[in-house]
Amino acid sequence: MKTKLLLLLACLTWGGGARAALIYSGVQNVPIPLTFDGVYLRSPDGTVSGGFPADWNTAPWINPFFGGVAIANGPLLRPIITGTDQILNLAVGTPIDSGGNFVAGESGSSTHVGAGAGQFALGSPGIIGFAFKPTAADPESYGWLRLIPNNTGPGSIVDWAYQSTPGAAVLAGVIPGPGTALIPEPGSALFGVALLGLTICRRHRHRVEQPPRRGLGSWDGDQEQRPAVGLG
Repeated sequence: MKTKLLLLLACLTWGGGARAALIYSGVQNVPIPLTFDGVYLRSPDGTVSGGFPADWNTAPWINPFFGGVAIANGPLLRPIITGTDQILNLAVGTPIDSGGNFVAGESGSSTHVGAGAGQFALGSPGIIGFAFKPTAADPESYGWLRLIPNNTGPGSIVDWAYQSTPGAAVLAGVIPGPGTALIPEPGSALFGVALLGLTICRRHRHRVEQPPRRGLGSWDGDQEQRPAVGLG
């Protein structure tokens, strides 16, 4: 069923019907160790590191640590916050766009877990909305990340997604959003399946759009088949 869905979405994307594509990681369940280092995740390529990355200031990194009860972010990935720096747990379907209250730059959050409105619950998934730039010179794009915090063992980064078109809104936790095509993240197994589906779609479309010629008839794209007229 999953394969058929990906083939269909690949066809829709190649056909030009979608203006933006939702790039989705698939379920990853990246562990967040109960340590000071935790884990580092770079968007949009999904690179994971267990140590401080050399390009922290020049690439979009987020760093959940201590099982996810603390979260740091680099200057090129800015989570939606409430108050001064508390990362907000977004409800599924919340729009993430230029109207979001994003933290101003590099920051850290240690008050996002609790029983209050907009806080994360230990052992339960919550959603971080963020704005990011692949490099400092790039325009801003929007995405989300699903995270399960834990203070007695490893937490987890469940999955994440972002819009391929800079400035295009994304809906928190929604796969795919209305009017968008779903594309697996490059490097994932699902991405290879989608590419296979794209190839199949192209072959199928070629067969549909290029009907066989009949005798001396001619085919000119949008025109009807016209038989040749004999002389005399």
